[in-house]
Amino acid sequence: MRRYLYSGSFSALPSHNYDVVIIGSGIAGLYAALHIDASLRVALVTKENLKKSNSYYAQGGIAAVLSPTDNFESHIEDTLIAGAGLCNEEAVRVLVEEGPENIQELIDLNVPFDTNPEGELQITREGGHSCRRIVHCGGDATGRETTKRLGHIAQERENITLFYNTYLIDLLTVSGNAAGCIVAGADEAPFILHAPNVILATGGVGYLYQYTTNPRGAVGDGMACASRAGVICENMEMIQFHPTTLISPKHSDRLFLISEAVRGEGGILRNHQGEAFMHDMHKLRDLAPRDIVTRCILAELDRTGEKNVFLDVSSMTDEFFSARFPTIYEECHKFGIMVPADQIPVRPAQHYIMGGIKTNLDAMTNIDGLYACGEVASTGIHGANRLASNSVLECLVFARRAARHINKLGRQMRSIPLPNTASCSKTATIEEIVHDREIIRQTLTKYAGAVRFSKDLEAGRKIAGNIFDRYQSLCLDRKEAYEICNMAQTAKMIFDAACTRKESIGAHYIAD
Repeated sequence: MRRYLYSGSFSALPSHNYDVVIIGSGIAGLYAALHIDASLRVALVTKENLKKSNSYYAQGGIAAVLSPTDNFESHIEDTLIAGAGLCNEEAVRVLVEEGPENIQELIDLNVPFDTNPEGELQITREGGHSCRRIVHCGGDATGRETTKRLGHIAQERENITLFYNTYLIDLLTVSGNAAGCIVAGADEAPFILHAPNVILATGGVGYLYQYTTNPRGAVGDGMACASRAGVICENMEMIQFHPTTLISPKHSDRLFLISEAVRGEGGILRNHQGEAFMHDMHKLRDLAPRDIVTRCILAELDRTGEKNVFLDVSSMTDEFFSARFPTIYEECHKFGIMVPADQIPVRPAQHYIMGGIKTNLDAMTNIDGLYACGEVASTGIHGANRLASNSVLECLVFARRAARHINKLGRQMRSIPLPNTASCSKTATIEEIVHDREIIRQTLTKYAGAVRFSKDLEAGRKIAGNIFDRYQSLCLDRKEAYEICNMAQTAKMIFDAACTRKESIGAHYIAD
C-alpha cells in the first residue's frame, strides 16, 4: 500500500474544492497562477509567505535573447555546453525561443527591469554565456522585485485564494489522475484541497546541506511527496554549487550569494597571493560554467589550505558598483568589506538542483493533472549543470505552459475514494527529529558535495537509507515530523541516483 505521511482519518478532515491547486509562491507558482483562466478557482499555497523562496533571493537576472547581436542558436548552444550532454535539446529550444515573449509579458505587468538613460533594457553577461543576454531588476534584486510584483497582482485576483503558512503533506491521486492534496496550516491542523489539477512549484533541496544559499524551507518536500505518489524523478544527483558566497563572521542558515553577474561585470577571482588563478583553468576564465569555477576554487583552497579565495572588484568604480549591485554593496559594507576597494572573501556553497520531477514540454508529470515547474522540476533544460540565469526563465516558460495546458483541457472535479492509513502508535520526539535533521545535513555536505568519491556516496546512501527506513513505521503528527521524512526521502533519492550514475559528468564530479 502507498505510504502517506498523514496518519489520521482522511474522511474526518475538512475539505475545500478548487479547479487548480498550486504549491509554492516563488516566480514559477505566481506566474502559473496569473496565467490560469480567470473563470477557474485557484488555491495558491505558500509554506510561509511571498518573501520566503529561492525566487525572492535570486540576484543575477533572467537570460533571454533580447539583443540584436544575440541569437537563439547561440543561447541554445551555451545551454547545451553547460549541460554537458544531458540536456533535452527540444526543451532547451522551447525555453530559448519563448524567452523573449515572456520577458515582454513581465514588462507589460510592470516588473521594474533596469534600463539605461535611453530607456532600453540593461543587458549584462554571466558565466557560460557567450554574450550579454541577462536582464535584471534593482541592480542585483531581480528575484525580489519580480516576486513582489507578481505577488501583488496575484493578491488582487478574485479567482486566487492564498493559503499562507501552509505546508504540503501528501498528494492525492485517483486512477492515475491528480485529485488534490493534504496540507496543514499554521495551527498544524491538516485539511484537504480537492482539485483535478495540481502544480508543484516547491523549489529545491538546499537545506539538506549545511552551507547553502537557499532559505530554510527548501527541503525537497515537493520531490518527496511526488515520489510517494508514483511520480518519476530523475537526475537527483545533479546538485549545483555556487562558486561565490560571502564568508562573514555571522553564519546563518542561508549564506549570502555574490551574484555571478559581478564576474560578468569584470570581477576576478584571486587567491591569497593575489594571483588570478582562473586564467589558466578555462578559456572563459572567471566566466567558466559554475561547476568548473567551483571545483577550481576548491582545488585552490585544498592547495593553499585557506578557507576562502577573494573576488576582486576593484576594476569598478564605487558609483557603478553601488548602483549595479546595491544589495551586495550594502551587505559587504555591513561586515566592514568596503567594496569595491576591498576584495570580497568567498567560497562555494550549495545553490541549486538540476534534477527533480520529470516533466514533458507542458510541465506535466507521468500523472495526469499533476504538473511541476521551477526548481522542483526536471524539464531537461539544465542537464548536468545549469547555465546562469536560465532558472528564472525556466520558471516563466514552463509555468505559463502548464497554465495554458490546464486551461485548454478543462479537467473536471471527480469524486475520490479517501484512502485508509496504516495504524501506528509510536511517534518521534522533537529531539530525535532535530538530531536526524543534522545528521542528514552533515551527511549530504560531507559525502555529496561538489567533489565526490564512490565509497563516500555509498556510505551516505546507507546513512540516509537508515533514517528513511526508521520513519516509515512512525506516526507523524507535526510539521517537523513531516519535514524530516521528506528530508530523509530526498536525501536517499540523491544518494541512490549518485551511486547509480558511475560516470563523472557536470556537477556529478567523481574524483576517483
